[in-house]
Amino acid sequence: MARFDIYPNPIAEDRPVFPYVLDIQSDLLYRFAERVCVPLVRPGIIPGLTERFNPSIAVAGEPVHLHPLGLAVFHTSELRDSVGSARAQALEIETALDMLLRGY
Repeated sequence: MARFDIYPNPIAEDRPVFPYVLDIQSDLLYRFAERVCVPLVRPGIIPGLTERFNPSIAVAGEPVHLHPLGLAVFHTSELRDSVGSARAQALEIETALDMLLRGY
């Protein structure tokens, strides 16, 4: 389990809209039993997405968008079987989180 790992959404009924969640928590906090995640939303579902605040991430060939306004916390036992990593897009993800938390 590491920052920027991608997991199937633990909330099964939300998967049609938010199929995955992205772990954004610092790896320095590995001892906690919870992880802070951002949902990844399918294109065309939420109007007004922007590339800066909602960058696109490909997961198993499917484009999805970061949705920082949907922050969620999951127990580590709910996050099983990572389906990939978005570490290569760390800068875009951190820019979106800066926009959420700092306004720029």
